[in-house]
Amino acid sequence: MREKKKKKLTGGEGFTLSQETPLSLSLASLSGLSAGGSEAKNAELPVEGSKKAAAGAVRQNADEQLKISKIALRRERAGRGGKTVTVVIFPKDYSGNVLLLAKELRKSLGCGSSMEDGNVVLQGDLVERAADWFAKKGVKNISKSGK
Repeated sequence: MREKKKKKLTGGEGFTLSQETPLSLSLASLSGLSAGGSEAKNAELPVEGSKKAAAGAVRQNADEQLKISKIALRRERAGRGGKTVTVVIFPKDYSGNVLLLAKELRKSLGCGSSMEDGNVVLQGDLVERAADWFAKKGVKNISKSGK
């Protein structure tokens, strides 16, 4: 078999790489501004603990936005190549961030998810686990169908 050659990155626009210093990115390269722009100089990077603070903010936003009175969970296999999925159906008047909720579900249930027609599709037969998760989050009316 033929081996692929590994490409070495030694430098380029917006980043530098050497043996003495770690990989560094400039805010200007990330935002699309030139390195000498005044807007890039005024931008500030988050400091220590920013990952933990950001994760806490995501969880807090998810809890605040989870003001759902009713949720429907449906198990499906048709049209999915024999794979079982769980569809989470939200009320039509739900105005929260469904993508953020899907991310929180993925992390807590340990599965993959996607969006279809404004509903969250969880990979696997997770009706019971998803119902427990929503019950812990304070959803009162949970409808399970497709048993």
